[in-house]
Amino acid sequence: MVQDEILEFVRNCKGREIALYDVSAEKALTDFIIIQHFNSASENKKFADAFMIKFDISTLPEGYSRGEWIIFDLDTIVIHSFIQQQREKYNLDKLWQNKKVELNDKNSKKTKK
Repeated sequence: MVQDEILEFVRNCKGREIALYDVSAEKALTDFIIIQHFNSASENKKFADAFMIKFDISTLPEGYSRGEWIIFDLDTIVIHSFIQQQREKYNLDKLWQNKKVELNDKNSKKTKK
């Protein structure tokens, strides 16, 4: 499944506090949301560059120029990649907290919270 491949790639890029939210039962425009952060805009842009290469994306994502909050909208999955200060400011994790999927680092399996 493409979502699993995307999640695995995101996890391998070592973003901080990676969170997965299953919003498929909501009237959302996507099925899954991934939220993560990096220590700096340059680290965040480095992630975005690698992601675009891996998944053959030719258009720069929203927020790329500043690098503080980069959004990839891939229809069934949306990735919000922040620098820590922006993640704390906008606090999207709180918005979707009841839809969080627990990630098991040991074997990369997802379990519903």
